[in-house]
Amino acid sequence: MSAPSAWYTSIELRRADFDYLGHVSAAAYLALFEEARVRWLAGGAGHTEPSYVVAVQNIEYLREVRLADSPIRVSIRVEDLSTRRFAITEEMHAVDGELHARSRATLVGWDRAERRSRVLSEDELVLIRAAFVPTGIEWKDKTTE
Repeated sequence: MSAPSAWYTSIELRRADFDYLGHVSAAAYLALFEEARVRWLAGGAGHTEPSYVVAVQNIEYLREVRLADSPIRVSIRVEDLSTRRFAITEEMHAVDGELHARSRATLVGWDRAERRSRVLSEDELVLIRAAFVPTGIEWKDKTTE
């Protein structure tokens, strides 16, 4: 079985992303993954005003990221989907294509007025499914159970 397709973006590293050891700091990994996610939700997935919160995020630091690795390339693919949340895997690659970090994050639809989770709209579900899961791929979609 093939893996779901992924969305990609490139990000130039900034001086503020680095710590005193000369590599990207732990806090910057979170910010870089978030920057990629915001680009995806605002443009790649078609949401003009994305309204989601991160409920869980885990990062595997596989190799240090240094200035020479810029621009990094971040891929995002949906792994799990339910009526209120979806889980994504994000991978950070150096300019040479080598994998340096992997993140798994669970995002929850957020109601800005009520300040709590919300059900994902049918339009959101359609966009998430269509953008990341080619026909014939088996994946966990709990919205139809």
